[in-house]
Amino acid sequence: MLHSLPPEYFIAHLRVEPRTFSHLVSRLDSTAADVFNPPSGRPQLSVRVQLAIALFRFGHYGNAASVLLVAQRFGVSPGTVINATRRVMSAILRWEAVEIRWPTAIERQACARESEERYGFERCVGAVDGTTIPFAYAPSVDPWCFFDRHKRYSVNVLIACDWDLRITSLVQGFTGAEPDTVVQATAPWHAQPELYFSDGEYLVGDKGMLGSERVLLPHKGPAAYIRANRNYNYQHARRRISAEKVIGVLKGRFGSLKELRMPVACDADFIRVMEWVAACAVLHNICIRLGDIPPHDAAADAATNVGGESLAPLPPAAGAARSRVQQHVLQFMIAEGLYHG
Repeated sequence: MLHSLPPEYFIAHLRVEPRTFSHLVSRLDSTAADVFNPPSGRPQLSVRVQLAIALFRFGHYGNAASVLLVAQRFGVSPGTVINATRRVMSAILRWEAVEIRWPTAIERQACARESEERYGFERCVGAVDGTTIPFAYAPSVDPWCFFDRHKRYSVNVLIACDWDLRITSLVQGFTGAEPDTVVQATAPWHAQPELYFSDGEYLVGDKGMLGSERVLLPHKGPAAYIRANRNYNYQHARRRISAEKVIGVLKGRFGSLKELRMPVACDADFIRVMEWVAACAVLHNICIRLGDIPPHDAAADAATNVGGESLAPLPPAAGAARSRVQQHVLQFMIAEGLYHG
């Protein structure tokens, strides 16, 4: 029935274009036959229907995402809705290592070249930002551990991206009470930068991150009001906004990430939350690769900064790296007529 709808109605229901849906069905058939066609057991719904159920749940929140209402919409039982979603998630997560990956050295060079030509940031290969995934209701166990500074129960996620809005790193496993600095400290590209960056390469992050030679931050405090620093911060924000766009498009396309209607009463539930977020991130990257334009209401959603301003002092090496980059950026801004007196 959905394929008989006009494309805009199909996208409103499943949050992807019909051609992307067909691609996903074909890929699930070829990579997850054991999930959807087990050698023994009761017959299942078709892959198309199970995928449609999962995509509808990923793409909606509030009462529209109620299991009972989804079951009524698709003419199945509530248990079928839950099982179909779990099967699709487990199949999609098989693609995670392929779809969410750090860019190669050649890809990083291309990112750095674009960043320098458009914004003056030499050797900048991506942006990073954090966001919270709020819950519709409080967790049953230790809810205070999930209570964030926005007075919601949530988990914290750190996302790095390239300039094509492709997610290159997804760091999870922390409650909303944890700041971005704690999450960043566990990121593999932060713990072992020599494996992820070539000489001089770095990401740009906001004031809530840990500053280093590999993550350049804007100036904060009184130093931010100095003319040169103010201009640098302006250009830094223009370059860094890609990470906020990624989070906005991700949550806009998959609205369930604005308010997850999932119980959190044990470790298994927490793991299922992380799998839900990871599955949405994998689908986001697939849509980006296929040129699937986000629904018209997706780009309007903004990222949620979860960490506030980091109080950690900037290491001397990080300050020196930022000074070198800032000098080049300011020269670029002057040459392009972007420097404000």
